[in-house]
Amino acid sequence: MLRNYASTLVVLSLLVIGQATTARAAEGAAPSYPDWASAVVPAYPHCLPSSGPIGPALYGIATTDRFATVVAWYKSRVHGAWSESEGGNTWSVKSGGLRIQISANYYDESAAEKPGTRVALSRYH
Repeated sequence: MLRNYASTLVVLSLLVIGQATTARAAEGAAPSYPDWASAVVPAYPHCLPSSGPIGPALYGIATTDRFATVVAWYKSRVHGAWSESEGGNTWSVKSGGLRIQISANYYDESAAEKPGTRVALSRYH
């Protein structure tokens, strides 16, 4: 499980590194939001343009919104056994065939860590 979790975060970080965006005005609803995710939770409303599909069963979201704000938004919409990482900078839940992992910070095109939040949505069976 730890290996799968780590690979999800690595892939999501690479997605965000490869896409440049800094202006909050450019944020909006997640592009190409998958049906398998929308069956469990609507698209997060403040996504950076770098957000999008990573593969057929993985979708990444980056936002400049604060970590606590994103966690509260998802927790109010997705019911399940939410778990917090030991350091407190990651929350995750499995619900309806969807695993959601929310992590503090994202990375820009220069691989510099920026304040904000990243979310990984993945299908599981």
